[in-house]
Amino acid sequence: MADNVAQGIENMSLEGDKKLKGLQKKNDKKKAAKEGSPSSGGKKVCEMKPPPEFIASRLVMWDRLKAEQDAEMAAKVPVDITVTLPDGKTVPGQSWRTTPYDIASGISKGLADSCVVAKVNGEVWDLDRVLEGDVKLELIKFDDDEGQAVFWHSSAHILGEAMERVYGGHLCYGPPIEQGFYYDMHSADVNVKDEDYKVLDDLVKNIV
Repeated sequence: MADNVAQGIENMSLEGDKKLKGLQKKNDKKKAAKEGSPSSGGKKVCEMKPPPEFIASRLVMWDRLKAEQDAEMAAKVPVDITVTLPDGKTVPGQSWRTTPYDIASGISKGLADSCVVAKVNGEVWDLDRVLEGDVKLELIKFDDDEGQAVFWHSSAHILGEAMERVYGGHLCYGPPIEQGFYYDMHSADVNVKDEDYKVLDDLVKNIV
């Protein structure tokens, strides 16, 4: 009887060891997976391929809306307009065809390339947005406070796109600030690290 009890205890011990080893293997796998996730630092981040699904659906919407706008602009009948510059000089143009960038290029290519944005009748206006009638036009460079604000705002959007393509996170708020810009992102799985900077920087350059 004593032998039977001893054998039973030995069998129980062996079975317990097997279960313990099984649990240890599971824990090791979980640990390895966690260390390999972008949030743990065990795996170097890179651009997600394929990209998150929401990016693809957004691009489909963009292409549709852009095609609709292009068709609407093409259907507009242009008329001659007068563009008045801050020094009083006037430049001819056409409504629904001429852009602030066109006017700047007509003055000098260097001026056009150094401008960040325009103001049309006091309203901030994209350089490639067509003029709609007679206007007073200001060409804004980066050294202007408004030029910096627009530049930082656009830069924040570019950073946001890079963050979506690298982390797959959901953008929250990305404003221009006094000396630059930032973008908040929500993600339950990812922690952004200093080592990620080069990946984001390279992707931002490709986007631009």
